Amino acid sequence: MASKLRISRESQKAYWEDRLARRKEELSGLGLEGNKIEKDSIVRKLKAKVRESTFRITAIGAREKKLEDMARIREEKKAAPPREKGRKAEAAPAEEAKSKKKKKKEEGGEAPVKKEPKKKAEAPAA
Repeated sequence: MASKLRISRESQKAYWEDRLARRKEELSGLGLEGNKIEKDSIVRKLKAKVRESTFRITAIGAREKKLEDMARIREEKKAAPPREKGRKAEAAPAEEAKSKKKKKKEEGGEAPVKKEPKKKAEAPAA
């Protein structure tokens, strides 16, 4: 898949730019002016090829940048000290939650009021 390489895309872009320049020279040699040259169908197609190549090159650059960032992140993770696994890490937040409940109970002092369940209304006999 050589077309995914930056080098091949840059050479393709150079090829299309060269073809575009030669076509413009040919048309100007025939006596056409700038506006007529730009409206020529072959010139428009060649410009589209140049734009496409430019777009592909920027996409390849973005992909390369992303790969570099991912490699950097991977290296940082390897260099970082290993995290502890297991219940010890999970137990600490649970204890904090229990202690907050105990503090709330001590401060409030009152028992929570329970609501009475609603009674179903009896349907009138028809």
